Amino acid sequence: MIPLEDDPCDVIAKAMRGLGLNQEEIAQQSQLSTKQIVAALDGNTNPEVLHKIAICLQLSPQALIDLPAYQPDTATPEGLKMIVSSFGHAGVNSYVIIQDSNALIIDTGTNATGILDFLTEQKLHPAAVLITHAHHDHTAGIKSFTDVPILFPEELDHGKSYDFAGITITALDVSGHASPARAYFHEELSSPICIVGDAIFAGSIGGTTGPEKYQLARKTLRENIQTLPENTLLASGHGPLTTLAMEMISNPFIATQ
Repeated sequence: MIPLEDDPCDVIAKAMRGLGLNQEEIAQQSQLSTKQIVAALDGNTNPEVLHKIAICLQLSPQALIDLPAYQPDTATPEGLKMIVSSFGHAGVNSYVIIQDSNALIIDTGTNATGILDFLTEQKLHPAAVLITHAHHDHTAGIKSFTDVPILFPEELDHGKSYDFAGITITALDVSGHASPARAYFHEELSSPICIVGDAIFAGSIGGTTGPEKYQLARKTLRENIQTLPENTLLASGHGPLTTLAMEMISNPFIATQ
C-alpha cells in the first residue's frame, strides 16, 4: 500500500505558506492559541482545533479532520502501469500507458531502471517520454532514454491533443507547484485517466513558494482538473492512485464540505 504524500500538518503548512500567513496570524484569526497551532503543525489532530484552522485556511474542515484515516482504494486499469522509484517516504511515480506493443512514458522518476525493465519484459516500444514538470525527482531518469522523443511541458499546448503511436493524450495546464506544468488526460482505457504530476495528490496538492503560485495552482486545478469527469482516475506524482470523485470528498483543498 502506497502511503499518502501528506498528513494534516503538511496540508496546514502548505496552506499557510500559500496564503502567506504565520502561526500568530492563524491563531488570531481562528481564535486559537499559538500553542494550539504549533501542536497541529507537530501532528496533533484534535478535531475542534483542525476545524477552526481549516476554516481560517479556506480548507474543507471535514476532509482535514478525516485525512489521517483516508486511503483511496483504486484499481489500476489494464493498459496503465505505475512504477515507483525511491524518493522520500512515498517514492515518486512514473507511468506507462500501453496500447498493443507501444508505450507512452510519463515522467521518469529518480531512476528509470524499473521502467526499462518493464518495457523489456513486456516487449514494448517506447513512443515518447512526456514530462509533467521539470523537478529533478520526475526527470532524473531522462538520461536512460536514448533515441526516444522527450517532451517537456512548454512543448505541449494546453487543451491540445497529441497522438503518440496511436496513444492519444490531451495536455492540460496545471501550473502552480511548478510552472509550466502539464497533466495528461487519456480516455481510451476502461475509465478516463489523468496523469497529474504534483498538481494534486490523494488528500493534498503540491506545495508552492508563495501566494501568487498558490492561487495559480488552485486556479488551474479548479479550471482544468475539477472539470474532468468525476470517474477520472488521477495518477499523481507521489502517493496512491485516486479518483476525482474521491478527492472532491476527501481532499481538504478541493472538497466542498
